[in-house]
Amino acid sequence: MRRRIAWIGVAALAATLGVLFTRGGDERVLIEPEPPQPPGQGSCPSGMGPEMARLPEGFCIDTTEVTRGQYEAWLDTSPDVDRSGACAENDDLTPSCHWPPGGNADQPVVCVDWCDAQAFCAAAGKRLCGRIGGGDYAPDGYDDPAVSEWHAACTSGGRYDYPYGDTLDTAVCRGGDAEDYTTWGFDDVGSFTGCRSPDAPYSEVMDLSGHAAEWDGACEGDAPGDGCRIRGGSFEHNAHGLRCAMGRDLRWPRMRRVQAVGFRCCAD
Repeated sequence: MRRRIAWIGVAALAATLGVLFTRGGDERVLIEPEPPQPPGQGSCPSGMGPEMARLPEGFCIDTTEVTRGQYEAWLDTSPDVDRSGACAENDDLTPSCHWPPGGNADQPVVCVDWCDAQAFCAAAGKRLCGRIGGGDYAPDGYDDPAVSEWHAACTSGGRYDYPYGDTLDTAVCRGGDAEDYTTWGFDDVGSFTGCRSPDAPYSEVMDLSGHAAEWDGACEGDAPGDGCRIRGGSFEHNAHGLRCAMGRDLRWPRMRRVQAVGFRCCAD
């Protein structure tokens, strides 16, 4: 049995190297190397947070905002607070409003700062959405679908102004269009089934316009008070604020917590 296990191990190594292998006598078996996994392909991280979708640009993105229940499950593991670098002033991961989740576990987590969002994504084997190919990007590249992962997802690779098309439709996403405020506030993530692209696979990603605005991995610097981008608008925004390219000057200090701002994660 040990010899067979050893043979399987050697054969696996040979498959990786692509060599002509001899197994007893004159029997020769050519073991072809396994093809390398092309970058930007393969399965997305799973197990913590929302399900992810892989987009043609070569990255994965959460299909919804991170929920209060998912964030609570992470807090229940007693994660350490990262107080290094730009997050040196972060001393608590607990949201400052709409907490604990209670009966609203499927609504987006909000009142978390940029560092909280970054810590959750890292624990999930993901990262805050940033530059296509990995890393952060300069804040001025926020509306370039060849640069920003979040913008590529929202515009279907640069095709649309809103996730669903070029013309505002107040009936599909959660925005602030009703004067009586009946559309204000949160619902369960994914409830607005029309708030998505008509084109696959971008159509798997929901709520990029309105509902909860989202932290993005584009910051002005590495100091705790430096501004980081907020994307997508929230239930408080109307037509202009619900565009994928909204927020040219919307950069908030990374330690700020707001009742309408949550996040989602990306991964390679």
